Amino acid sequence: MSPVNVYHCQRCIAPLEVPPGSRTIVCRYCGTHNELQRPELQRAVPPGPRGPPVAAPRPAAAPKRTSAAILLGVAIAIAMLVSIAVLAPRGARVPRAFRGPLELEWANERKFVVKSDEALHGDVAIFEGTYQITFHGFPAGTRWKVAEKSGRIESDIYDIIKLDNVEGQLGRVPIARYRETLLGPKAKLEIELPSGQTASIELRQADAAMSVLSVLDRVKNGPVLFEGEPKQENDRSSVLLLETASMKLFGQAVLLQDVDLVAMTRRLPEIKGRKTCTGYKDRAGEPLADLTIRFKETEATVLDRRTGAVVQKKVFPPDEDCPMFRLSIDGDREREQDSYPPTRDIESWLSSLVQR
Repeated sequence: MSPVNVYHCQRCIAPLEVPPGSRTIVCRYCGTHNELQRPELQRAVPPGPRGPPVAAPRPAAAPKRTSAAILLGVAIAIAMLVSIAVLAPRGARVPRAFRGPLELEWANERKFVVKSDEALHGDVAIFEGTYQITFHGFPAGTRWKVAEKSGRIESDIYDIIKLDNVEGQLGRVPIARYRETLLGPKAKLEIELPSGQTASIELRQADAAMSVLSVLDRVKNGPVLFEGEPKQENDRSSVLLLETASMKLFGQAVLLQDVDLVAMTRRLPEIKGRKTCTGYKDRAGEPLADLTIRFKETEATVLDRRTGAVVQKKVFPPDEDCPMFRLSIDGDREREQDSYPPTRDIESWLSSLVQR
């Protein structure tokens, strides 16, 4: 069996769909941009200069291996091992014949499993406005059907089935409840294994929160229009601030299609100064090393959602206060970090842009 590339998100460990030639992959679950690393294989080192000529072997004797051939053989073996390690990472499931009854059940809100073998499972999600199902471990050739759509699973490892584009429904999502809104087909999933065994399960809708953020983020490249939204021109009664994994509204908009302006921020790269912060202690009360803050400005940009035009842009000076706490991961504490953006000043400015 040929080795298969299987990559996982650095943040949520979800499997990644790898388009040919891509170096950056956006996780369909959490939106993280993953930089694809492909280790280069070891190259064989050519052997040194040959020694003096050796007499040809007798016809009846087995041919002797030269040192060059031995080195080349070892190099090829190492390259093959490296290739296997790169292409078939630890944890990849080796396909095997399915045994037992084929019954599906929901393990949680977005994951369904085969009762007799939970290594065979699937999950539902909305990624960039499309409702999709990811099948894990089902044999290649397994047939699936949802309403009028059908197809075959192509990989024993995992396969992603894109079902419905729900972007047209995003405009009617309430801003205050965008994390709770579920979208997707209300239909039955039917599967048939190559062995002929069949099963079905009622699909569950999925939350559209990450798609809401990713769709609105497109305003950087042009207009973001929702299906059936009323025509409004030069209206600035609301501003929606997009943050890393959330958003904040300034104004009176109720639905996403009511939003007039979209704001986003970015930290500028130039370091404007440094400050040393002291006095931190660990949980045991022991003193910690000093922390250096790198002062960086924050640029805020406001765009018209319906046209993509830049309405306002402003650069804010850094917040020069020392943080109250030091963050650490597994005891590893950074000695330097960037200053925090001046959140209150930015929000005050955005609020002033709203026409009441």
